[in-house]
Amino acid sequence: MEKESCRNCRNIDFNRKEILEGRLAGKYRYGCKFCKSGYICGVLSHDEKLEMLVCQGYSGNRQQADDMKSIAQSYEERLQELYDRWNLWRQTGALEAELSDGIYLNNLRKGIEAFLRQIEKALPEEHYPECYYSPLPPVMDESYMANEVEIKEAAGKALNAYRKNPDYQWLQEHFCELQNDDRETGEAYRLFYHEEVLEQAIRDGDLLKMKRESCQEGLAVALALCRKRMEKKLRSGKRKRGKSGEKAQITGQLDIAELKVS
Repeated sequence: MEKESCRNCRNIDFNRKEILEGRLAGKYRYGCKFCKSGYICGVLSHDEKLEMLVCQGYSGNRQQADDMKSIAQSYEERLQELYDRWNLWRQTGALEAELSDGIYLNNLRKGIEAFLRQIEKALPEEHYPECYYSPLPPVMDESYMANEVEIKEAAGKALNAYRKNPDYQWLQEHFCELQNDDRETGEAYRLFYHEEVLEQAIRDGDLLKMKRESCQEGLAVALALCRKRMEKKLRSGKRKRGKSGEKAQITGQLDIAELKVS
């Protein structure tokens, strides 16, 4: 157990330091919240002497108190962040779109409950943060989606932008020229399917699918790369057909010459 002394007392104020003069010149003392003088019960020539000083106003262990205060502040910041995130997601929707906003919010609510239990295990009640006493967020309907109007508008704009993409239009025009079993055909099918799914989601009013399929990050690049590969494959096919025609023509000419000789 640590020795009781001014160094560990909660009442000492290290920010308040008095430099003494006269016969006590060269010495100093720190502030104290207990002593009537406003200063600790002795004078110091160096801080190590704090270990030798103590009065009847000694209160707890300063280091432990400071540590507990720091821990409580950390818990408060993390808990408040969870509450703020829940409120934000309820208004604007979760960042991800794999599940409905209602499910994300309920999962976050469970996380808040678990964190409250952590606080109860880690801190004495007098150190519970203020936000610990805030009411738990309500349980949301699992089908809940925030920003319904904005999701529908974004889905319509995304569908129009996708259809107007020049690479998408080129793929639609030249798709029939490819073989059905090659890699480029499969990639093109996937890119066309995205447009079909988004269109169907808008028609069905499926907000979750609209939100998910409206996120077109990387699709423009995928369209451009697919078109590039298709163009290369089509050029290669034309060259092969050209060479085959030339070879057939030469073979035909030789056959006629042989007939004349015979």
